[in-house]
Amino acid sequence: MKNNSYRTAGEASPAQQKAIAHVSGAMQVIAGPGSGKTYLIIRRIHHLIRYHGISPDHILVITFTKAAAMEMKERFSVLTKNSYPSVAFGTFHAVYYQILKSSGKMRDHLLLSAKDKKAYMKHCLSMCGIEDDVDEDTFDKLFREISRVKNSSGSGTRQDISAGLYTEAIMEWEENPVKKHFPYIYNEYNRIMRENHKLDFDDMIILCDRVLSTDQELLFDWQKRFSHILVDEFQDISPLQYKVLQNLAAPENNLFIVGDDDQSIYGFRGTGPEIMKQFMQDYPAAQQIILNKNYRCREAIVQASLLLIEDNHERFAKSLQAEKKGGDPVKIHLFSSREEEENYIVEELKKIEPEKLEKTAVISRTNAQAAGLSKILFRHGIPFHIQGKTSCLMEHPIAKDILAYLRFADQSAMHPILRTASGFMHPQQGMGTRRDFLRIMNKPCRYIHREALPNCTVTEADLLGYYQEKPYMQQKIRKLFADLQKISMLRPYLAADYIRKNMGYDSYLYGKREGSETWLEIADDIQETLRNFSSPDEWIRSISSYRDRDAAADAEQQKNAKDSSRNQNGVHLITMHGSKGLEYDQVFIPDVNEKVIPHKKAASVQQIEEERRLLYVAVTRAKERLEILCSGRPSRFLDKLRSQDIL
Repeated sequence: MKNNSYRTAGEASPAQQKAIAHVSGAMQVIAGPGSGKTYLIIRRIHHLIRYHGISPDHILVITFTKAAAMEMKERFSVLTKNSYPSVAFGTFHAVYYQILKSSGKMRDHLLLSAKDKKAYMKHCLSMCGIEDDVDEDTFDKLFREISRVKNSSGSGTRQDISAGLYTEAIMEWEENPVKKHFPYIYNEYNRIMRENHKLDFDDMIILCDRVLSTDQELLFDWQKRFSHILVDEFQDISPLQYKVLQNLAAPENNLFIVGDDDQSIYGFRGTGPEIMKQFMQDYPAAQQIILNKNYRCREAIVQASLLLIEDNHERFAKSLQAEKKGGDPVKIHLFSSREEEENYIVEELKKIEPEKLEKTAVISRTNAQAAGLSKILFRHGIPFHIQGKTSCLMEHPIAKDILAYLRFADQSAMHPILRTASGFMHPQQGMGTRRDFLRIMNKPCRYIHREALPNCTVTEADLLGYYQEKPYMQQKIRKLFADLQKISMLRPYLAADYIRKNMGYDSYLYGKREGSETWLEIADDIQETLRNFSSPDEWIRSISSYRDRDAAADAEQQKNAKDSSRNQNGVHLITMHGSKGLEYDQVFIPDVNEKVIPHKKAASVQQIEEERRLLYVAVTRAKERLEILCSGRPSRFLDKLRSQDIL
């Protein structure tokens, strides 16, 4: 639920009053959770207009999402009774578009459509001769890395890059056919866009920066147009966005930025809390104000959040105070199993009055956890709203890949592996279906081509024969079939572990994301579901059962979505990333276990600190009641909370 706690100007805290009254020059406002940042921004706009004579059409307010811009505009309209409609509220991309449009550049360019984007990439891959070796997921990875390169520096680039320029993520791609071709793919992709006069969103930033840096008259016009710029969620800004912002605000530098370094949780987008410190270095005369009063959470919740976040080093020191005293203590529950933990959640939700469920949330680390819980609530008749799709884990591409590995290995094992003196198998031995083999043959990439599979079944002998003049390919194929023989003798859980760690499947998954969740995390969840199955057939039968239950749960989800528009109550199932900006009376955070949060793949200090910030965001969504649940080894992040007398 959005924060709808409106307060009158007379209720502003001393820190808020100081920020509202600020007129000229740079200012940084560090706005902790529930500190009233939207309240502050709209009242500062009103103050500039009413008391300092700033023209409404000279004020620009920038947010990161269209929804946030619309909400802020609506609240400002309510406050001022729609007296100043010319104040500009918009996203970064909307601002870039208007600048480029005014420069005349958009007459020569069109925004790139999703269809063209994919067609251009297919051309690039075909030019490298690897189109057949790249699946849909690698397409997404390529687009992310192209974006990361373009935004990796303060200047940005759409120009050609050298063979030595890779992002950190690309350097860690293992056995991936696109790795060595990435500079060519990047250059060719951008060449086609230039040739067809197309722009993507990253190009809009780059071109906007270039136009403002080279066209002084245009820059002056935009600097004159907006005398005061206010930016929300500044901790999420990229270096190039920041550079454009600095140019627009110069020379007066009436730049008012609001953010919270402790809520920087989008490191996978290339952002981080250090941008807040960078601002103070770039504007040494800037005033800094910390909004240290939390109007959202009860005192015990605020104390718990501070104990949690104070172990981070990359942050501004701050001491938040709760406006709302008293209330229930924060509870941490330790369970012997996940089933016991889930049963507790169900029973506690049943105790909540139906009309209060709408103000209740279960905040999970991953989408898979939220989706899994939705099935449990559905079976118990507890209404819910869920963020995103509730698609069954068994329908995920990773599950389909692992199933194809197991099925092909099982099919091959049904035929004894008999070799001739020359080392070749009989053509009918060790065979599996072409459909399954197509799915797994290049995950990770083994450079096996479709042309090597002329029949509806696939045998090792056929492949060895096709690549008889390529010894290195024969070696890859023999290893593959030897590995398949091994996994055919393992239980599904151990087989999946072997596929991931010994056959290189995890290297194929590395770097892929689904929203805020990595595919390695999803693979962990899928592998865990295999623990109690004794054979692939048993798993396949279970998948059919999951599909039936999923269809019913998805129908319930759609019904809940429709009922939600009619104000029907239901508990909110969301992820930690998705919870940012929201608030609820009651919050349950399940699976706060080591290797879940922080995730087991989080190794560096920076990664651990971002995981801690992620849990901090989840904790500070709770207004009245907060319960943290563990069904394994409790997260290290809870050590201080468990030792303090606030629980």
